Amino acid sequence: METLRSAARSLARRRSQLALTVCGIAIGVFSVLIISSIGSAGQEIMGRELEKLGFDCITVSASQSELNALDGEALTQVNALEEVALAAPLSTSFGRASMREYVGDVLLCGVDQNAGQIIQLELKSGRLLQESDISSGANCCVVDEKLAYAYYKRTNIVGKEMEVTVDQGTETYTIVGVVSGDSSALKNLVGDYVPSFVYLPYTSLQSLCRKSAIDQLFVKLSPEADPEAAGEKVTGLLDSLSGYRNLYRYEDLAVQKDRLNSILGAATAALSAIGGISLLVSGLSIMTIMTVSVRDRTREIGIKKAVGAKTSHILWEFMVESILLTLAGSSIGILASKLLTAGAGYLLQVNFPMGLDTIGVTLLFSVMVGAIFGVYPAKLASRLSPVDALRYE
Repeated sequence: METLRSAARSLARRRSQLALTVCGIAIGVFSVLIISSIGSAGQEIMGRELEKLGFDCITVSASQSELNALDGEALTQVNALEEVALAAPLSTSFGRASMREYVGDVLLCGVDQNAGQIIQLELKSGRLLQESDISSGANCCVVDEKLAYAYYKRTNIVGKEMEVTVDQGTETYTIVGVVSGDSSALKNLVGDYVPSFVYLPYTSLQSLCRKSAIDQLFVKLSPEADPEAAGEKVTGLLDSLSGYRNLYRYEDLAVQKDRLNSILGAATAALSAIGGISLLVSGLSIMTIMTVSVRDRTREIGIKKAVGAKTSHILWEFMVESILLTLAGSSIGILASKLLTAGAGYLLQVNFPMGLDTIGVTLLFSVMVGAIFGVYPAKLASRLSPVDALRYE
């Protein structure tokens, strides 16, 4: 405790000289924590948006489209499997939508009444598709806000009619609902490269495109189900219904999501490591300032040794000073990063997580840097001869 008090008093006397060193440490800790927090926020947003697009499911499709026998009966049997919580069809086709005097490209998504549970559609006006729409093949559809605003300069266009044209023909659809156009950050990233989405009964899209098959199934599994075993069971059932072997294949989209998260996590770690270089630079600053301190306090060290201070006492005092210096800078960096992430999170409505484990590791690393770079000046001070130190002017 006496060593700790002595080190604290020494630092307090030289606080103006040490201010820049403390700021350097604070900036290093701040940069590491901010980069880590931004990376964690990115992973969280990526995971949430991929789930909105159905990336927590497995998809099932046929390896040869001309043999695709996915139909309503197959969908019913898949939903009856105990491993399956929900199975929803998806058929897609590019087309052109006409309303008033405007024409634009759209992506037609043939879905059923369960689509909102798979791709998490956020309803803004009207309603989503219902089972009666699917069974009757009704000419109704749900559009996103982007399309509604493009044609009518407003978002609520429930009840309006839209003419949809594909290669096989043209049909008129009544708009029964409008969903959020900002529900997916991924759609926002690609901007105009992805056209507006139009969701219509898959039975109606089959009629429009003159085909009887479903392109693929999105299968949400039961919580206790193993994705690999469930995928094999679903494809095995569909193979038996089609009369072919190994016709159907499945893909676990959660694996793709995990891979993307791993890539983002690795990038965050690399950037954090680059930020950690500034901590090493701060370590050199600590070594420099403490070495200068040895020269400035040579006579003081001599007096301490003359009255009985051991070499280990002097060594530990300088080591503790380096660690306290690092702790002071680290505390400022941690506080500044917490304040910035809290403010940015409030303004942007985004969660910037900063776990205690991340803070702890960063703090431990900075203290280690302070201790390691404080070894040389501490040894330099402890090896001074009392006689030479007392003679020093």
